[in-house]
Amino acid sequence: MNYTKVDLINELSAIHGYRKYLEICTPTTGNMYGAIDRARYSTCHRLMYRCPAEFNDGLPIDFRSSNLDISECVNAVRAGELKYDVILVDPFHEYKPSARDLRGAINLLSSTGTIIVHDCFPRDATIAVPECIDGAWCGVTYKAYLDFVLARKDLIFCTVDTDYGCGVIRRNVGLSTFQRIARRASGMIARDDRGDVVRQWMDAGKDYDAAFNLLQAHAKPLLNLVSADEFLTGERNSSPVLR
Repeated sequence: MNYTKVDLINELSAIHGYRKYLEICTPTTGNMYGAIDRARYSTCHRLMYRCPAEFNDGLPIDFRSSNLDISECVNAVRAGELKYDVILVDPFHEYKPSARDLRGAINLLSSTGTIIVHDCFPRDATIAVPECIDGAWCGVTYKAYLDFVLARKDLIFCTVDTDYGCGVIRRNVGLSTFQRIARRASGMIARDDRGDVVRQWMDAGKDYDAAFNLLQAHAKPLLNLVSADEFLTGERNSSPVLR
């Protein structure tokens, strides 16, 4: 099966009992809000920015901004004291809004929730460019995603190798220290031997060509890359591949 980001989101509800969903997107990203299983997700909200007043795709937009600024939208979410079990971050794919949306999402996430990030493993350098282009465009969301997760010790993550790469982020609260040691010893969580590659990644800074080349050469250790079947099997068997 060729899983999409929405397939993963719907499966996570079935596995973990998630019920509250938020999508952070633009009129040209996301694009599959109607495929969220409302029988599983009793709360579905969409925060859309760079969204002109006349835009209407026939689906609700709960929080709307006409430009890149989402501060009023986030304040409206917080005013409702809302926390979400799953948040899809499918941002405007320049670096700054991608990084901003990730920071915002983690603050709106429930303690045991999951963030899904789209476009984390582009293969084509011509669409993985830092400024918006016409047509298909993955931008540099992959760079913002990896910078975000690699810089924080309070998060665990993996990247599912489907649908241009779907990043999966959680807070590092699911396992006790003892359980983590046990799983490492049994090989269920791979030994972290990626230090040199991570250092090269951090050294690349805003050199997007160097970052893209590192991503292609060292995708598995950088992204903690897994197949969709590996990810979902781990989730169902309570042996997650996030680390």
